[in-house]
Amino acid sequence: MRLRLRPLLVLGTVAAIVLAGCTAQPAPKPEPTMSESDAVTPTPTPTAEPIATPEPAFDVTCDDVAAEMSALFGEPSSPVEPVLSVVSTMSWIPGPAQYMFQQVGGIACTAGEEADRRWEVTIVPDAQTVIEGATERQGYWGEQAGCVEGICTFEFPDGDVLLSATVFEPGIAADETARVDEAMRRLAADAAATLRDVEHIDSDIVGAPCERYITEQQVNEQFGVSDATLYTDFGGWGIPAEIYHVANGARICMYRTSAGEYEGPTYLLLTALPGGAWAFEQQAGDPATVEGADAAKTSTGEHGESFLDVQVGGDWIRLVTYDDGSGAADPTPSAESVVRNLTVGQPAPQ
Repeated sequence: MRLRLRPLLVLGTVAAIVLAGCTAQPAPKPEPTMSESDAVTPTPTPTAEPIATPEPAFDVTCDDVAAEMSALFGEPSSPVEPVLSVVSTMSWIPGPAQYMFQQVGGIACTAGEEADRRWEVTIVPDAQTVIEGATERQGYWGEQAGCVEGICTFEFPDGDVLLSATVFEPGIAADETARVDEAMRRLAADAAATLRDVEHIDSDIVGAPCERYITEQQVNEQFGVSDATLYTDFGGWGIPAEIYHVANGARICMYRTSAGEYEGPTYLLLTALPGGAWAFEQQAGDPATVEGADAAKTSTGEHGESFLDVQVGGDWIRLVTYDDGSGAADPTPSAESVVRNLTVGQPAPQ
């Protein structure tokens, strides 16, 4: 806090000068005045440290990907975006997870908003580590390269980069495989040829369990229920799950009724991007206030979901509540608990 100097005002009465005889009293010595050079310089206001952004591990960009895809399939129906697509995707992808490939030095490039006409290409470094982890968790079954009616799927390493691509395009058939494969391998080879080591952004929440964000008891209290149960296993695995959970150290925290994983209401979904404040700044939404957070934004999903994105230090956390027919619950109390738990600590058990 900058301290401001305040002038001191001395209040008092005027003293009477008593003369003794005819002897004059000595004249008072003038007080020295403060020069400009003697003035106290105000302490400058501290400036916030710039938010760290991830460094790409190779020179291939989404512009390069777009050029190859346009040559194959023509111009897309929507602009190319440097994030994962949210069209017909898993429920935990929208928000922080869309930026998970960039966070570890890779790229994610998507185009098209129609379910049957769109494409997505990702390239990530540390291919060997990613493949070994995904294989261990039954999420990688070797190279894929092929087109069938309306869809192409490619996934393969080149050196220590891993490319994954999915294309939905009406009219595409098996005889397109060779030319699409050639383009994908060209992108992967260019990435492998320019591969370099990069520093990852540090974060205190890498690998943090869901209970560090918010507990079942807190969810019960905030939603007025008694059956909130934390679910963290959703079945199935793949390269996106490996990048999110392992490479990024993020978590999917779903608090729903204890009736079952796929039955009854979901109270709260929490996802995060450790070190992802740079991506939070790019997220659309209306400014909001969450006590203790550095920044917050709200938005609404196409099915009535309420999204509340919060920046806590260098991290991005998203909280989602769902419309149960009477509107989605306000996620602000839960967000305030998350911020407090991460910055101050969990409250003592009651």
